[in-house]
Amino acid sequence: MERKRVIAIAVVVIAVAAIAGGVVYYHNLTAAKKPTITFSGWVSSGEEYTFDVQMVNEFNSIHSNVSVKFVPITSNYYGTLETELSSNSGPAVFYMENDILPEFVKAGYLLDLTPALSANSTYNLSGFVPEILDTFMQHGQLYAAPKDWSPLLVLFNKNIFNAEHVPYPTNYTNWNWTAMKNTLELLKANESKLPNGGKGYYPMVEGPQFARILAFMHEAGGQWINSSGTGASSNSAGLLTAIKFWYGLYSSGLSGLNSNLSAGWNGGDFASGKVGMVVTGTWTVPVLFANGSYFKNDTSSIGYAFMPYDVQNATMMFNVGLAINSHLNPTQKWIAEQFVEFFTGPSGEKTWVSKGLALPSRSAILDSSWYKTNFPIQSFAGEQFPFAYGWNYNTTNFQATETAAHNIIVDLFAGKISPTQAYYQILNETNTNLKGTSTL
Repeated sequence: MERKRVIAIAVVVIAVAAIAGGVVYYHNLTAAKKPTITFSGWVSSGEEYTFDVQMVNEFNSIHSNVSVKFVPITSNYYGTLETELSSNSGPAVFYMENDILPEFVKAGYLLDLTPALSANSTYNLSGFVPEILDTFMQHGQLYAAPKDWSPLLVLFNKNIFNAEHVPYPTNYTNWNWTAMKNTLELLKANESKLPNGGKGYYPMVEGPQFARILAFMHEAGGQWINSSGTGASSNSAGLLTAIKFWYGLYSSGLSGLNSNLSAGWNGGDFASGKVGMVVTGTWTVPVLFANGSYFKNDTSSIGYAFMPYDVQNATMMFNVGLAINSHLNPTQKWIAEQFVEFFTGPSGEKTWVSKGLALPSRSAILDSSWYKTNFPIQSFAGEQFPFAYGWNYNTTNFQATETAAHNIIVDLFAGKISPTQAYYQILNETNTNLKGTSTL
């Protein structure tokens, strides 16, 4: 998955250096002189790493008697996190997505945040978008505080479109799959009008990303996992349609592999100025404004559009929260709760979303004129909320199921299997992995 699996090399180096330097997860009063806990998450870019560190530094500046350290998990995020938590050596606070949450709740790794957050009147638990808050609850108990969310959208390079005289996606009355394919065909046909005859340029880039395929599946009116979380949905035909469409863009030459460019992920490749159009999330936006980005001094060249529709409008919605390790001593637990309340409270969330990575989970911020004025791309993306599908599968074996599906799509893009074979393999793996599972 683009957001979770792509880690900037610089971030990896920093993280390895930190680990090598002896960062400890729980406080050591002798070494640190004050209680210290660790906060962990993935990082989709160097910008996200910087923003996490800034949030930690701000918390520490107003809590001089305690300390929080940020140590990212740089590969196999949930597998590594689960291993650490199972051995009581994991971080005190960590990123948690709603799709994985049932597994971690069942294993007893997550603290119920309801008592602490409900008792703090200034925190305003009711200020979250109800649909987002509900995705982090199990049987009326809250196990992660919403941090942010991001839908997929289409970004396009206006300079490339202008040079090739191709209509913008926003100029289409019906921005659907046919229009998207026609746009890519025009970009491909007119590449000679670009610098260096178009060498090194791509109409679009993509990869073997199951999360992107799921967005197109919903657009085709399909489902992947059934509502009880025990197997594949009986309404899965749209999944095959989506696999054929996403892979077909690549196999027909209308889209290149994101691994062909140096960044190696959709948003990072788009930031190079060599790609006409991408499907990505709002986590890409800060990368476009960063040093070294083609767009840094030419933000007017960034176009944005909703996801194209097939039988219906749809996009995928990625919800991220902050969870607390359930196996903490009272001091660690208190620090962890204070940090979560700071990070996801009204003031902290406004600070976090001002970095531009994702959208606020609090209604008052999302709907504010401040947000709409200062973050037009993100605010525009958020308008897809009425038809955004979350990773809400309510199953306790999602990790293995999603990993199996992803690996099958990798085989598809490697030319080892056909789209139809990929589809049936995904259904079989889903039924096998979820057989006998139950919701909490």
